[in-house]
Amino acid sequence: MSLFVVEYTYNPETSSRRDDHRGDHRGWIAEMIRRKVVRSTGPLADGTGAFIIADGPDEETVTRLFQQDPFVQAKLVENMRVSEWHPVMGEFSE
Repeated sequence: MSLFVVEYTYNPETSSRRDDHRGDHRGWIAEMIRRKVVRSTGPLADGTGAFIIADGPDEETVTRLFQQDPFVQAKLVENMRVSEWHPVMGEFSE
């Protein structure tokens, strides 16, 4: 498996709608953590998006999986970028 950084960008205008769907989103993320797909996640401090570190076989598979996130399904993620990541030092390096 490879590591990927999934970057969400949010539109400030959807903030209240994200609040409405946050429980479903976090439940989905919790299941991905349980399945050891998501390794770490959290919002950006300024509220403009989130970073998710995920395990997956390839970019296409990770992208398809994250299209199932309730935030994405409800069109609350303005942009999603998936990039393969090769950490060389620290907790996630081999």
